[in-house]
Parts: sequence; structure tokens; C-alpha cells
Amino acid sequence: MSTQPRLCTTPAAVTDAVAVLLLSDYLVLDCEGKDIGRTDGLLSVICIGTAHAEHIFVFDTLALTRSEPAMAPLLDLMKNERVCKVVWDGRQDFLEILDNYGVRLGGVLDLQLAEVTSRSAVRGEDDRRRLYRLSSGYLSFQLARKIKKDLNDIHLVIGLQKCLELTRLQDTVGKDAEVVAMHKANGGVPWMERPLSSQLIQYAANDIYAIDLLYKFFLQKNWIKLNTLPLLLDQSKRYVSTQWQQGRTERTHPFRIGALVPLDVLKSPQTTLERCSGCERMLSLPCFEHKRQSGILRKSRCRLCNVIAAKKRLPCDEGWMRVTHTGRPGEVI
Repeated sequence: MSTQPRLCTTPAAVTDAVAVLLLSDYLVLDCEGKDIGRTDGLLSVICIGTAHAEHIFVFDTLALTRSEPAMAPLLDLMKNERVCKVVWDGRQDFLEILDNYGVRLGGVLDLQLAEVTSRSAVRGEDDRRRLYRLSSGYLSFQLARKIKKDLNDIHLVIGLQKCLELTRLQDTVGKDAEVVAMHKANGGVPWMERPLSSQLIQYAANDIYAIDLLYKFFLQKNWIKLNTLPLLLDQSKRYVSTQWQQGRTERTHPFRIGALVPLDVLKSPQTTLERCSGCERMLSLPCFEHKRQSGILRKSRCRLCNVIAAKKRLPCDEGWMRVTHTGRPGEVI
């Protein structure tokens, strides 16, 4: 990677960066911090790169708070729906930017989700292969057979490094092994210490470069097609907001959204919404096992949370709730 990232800690640096970012055809965005998205999560930096990673800016969120006037043009840019922001799993990024700066990240194109949708639409993956992927990468084959009926429309996601390996781009850019080891260690990465080390600044910039490489690969291989781009943007918008909808969670939360595509993302909700007692998201009725009995009854947990419960050997969802059609939780019966 030849691009030297620029750390922005002052109002003047932000103003200069925004002037460059405004000229780019698209932006690449990623956030780093301490356990971002979790109950005790803290945002450290927002990294934004221009097209082809020609310029990469690392904004220090400890120095540049919401009250800093110079941040207003950058926040306007981040929430602008007409400016494409390419991300890889932007769920925690969306939550942290909204919580810290009060703006919803707009115009998001999430490559993690694009990789999932390209499997059947472009790469010819059939339902048998989807189930095999779930069996080998998340569930056991025995459990997958047992709960097969619950796995309709359930998709496994992959991580950034796994996708680099899948596309054979891992030798072009990769994760700093020392920082990866820090992430796995109990002490974690010192993202909240200042001054930021050059190693961490470069680590953050490398993710921008990697996401941009994958974006160009996806376009070249038609994993992202121009005629279906509006649909992918709508799906990405729903996808990145799911962690915020669920709220910050403890590391041990049994239904913390992670390795599976959340429900009501690939398809837009078309019915009134009911609250799942597992992930606590408001979801449409098809996301629940339901039946007609003097009205409509549904299980209290959504189908995806029941899959997670089966994997973690949690108690089965035995109860039924009456669907009230009010958008509020049903009445336990």
C-alpha cells in the first residue's frame, strides 16, 4: 500500500480533508475503537478514503467531537444519501456514528452483504450449497438437518480477511498480525490511548485499502451489477441499521447479531412489526413461526434467534403470542 494515511486531529485538518473527499466519485469508510457496538464500546477513529484509496484520512474522534463546528461539513457528507459510502459490515459503524455524532450514515453500500447476494444471483449457488455453507461454517451437519425448516432465508456472512482469501487478494493487502493478536488478547488493542501509534493508524488505513480492492473486484466480476445497485443500496441501508435497532449488547448476549444476515434485510418488511424477545428487533410476521388460531399466533423469538438458540443449546421457544397488529409486542397467552 503506497498511500500514506493522514491523521486529522484539528479543525483545519478536517476542513482540508473534506475539500478532498467532496471531489471523490465514492468514499470508503470504516471505524475502529474499543469493543465498538457493545455496551462499553468506545469509538476511536473514523477512517474515510477516496476512490481507489488515493487519499485516506483518519479522523480522531476524541479530538473531534460533535460540538466541533469544523465537523459539520464532514457529518453532512457522511449522512448524504447521494454520496456512496462503501463499507464492510457497517453495522457497528452506523451505531457508533449515530451515537457519537447524531447522524445516520447514508448512501451505504455494504460489501459483506453484496458478497452474500452475489452467491445465488451471480455465482450460481443453489439452496443446497447455502445449507452446506451454514452446516460447515456455523452449525453442525446434524443440527442443520434437525432444524432444516427453520433455516429458510438464513444466510451466513464471511469476514473481511476471509473474503480477501476467497478473491485471492490476501497477498495484496492483509491484516497486521501483531494488531490482530492484540484484538484476540485480553488486553485488546489500545485504540483509546493517545497519541495513536503509527502502527494503528496504518492498520486502520489498510482496511480502507482492502475494502476498496474488494469493491473493484466485485464490480469487475459483476458481483455488484449496476441494474441491481438500487436494490443493494436499499438492502445495505437496512443491514447497517440492524445493530442500532438491537442496541448495544454485552459480549455475552446470546442473541447478539453477528455471523448471520439479520431477517428483514434482504426483503423489505411488508407487514406490521412485532418485537422479537431474543434480538429485541421489531420484525415482520414472516420472520416468526406463526399460525392461525382464533386470529394469528407467533413464537416470541424470530426464526433467526431460534437458530442461534439451537446452536447454543438454549431452551426452546415454547410459548405463543397473539399478534396484535399494532406494531407493539403481542400479548402472552
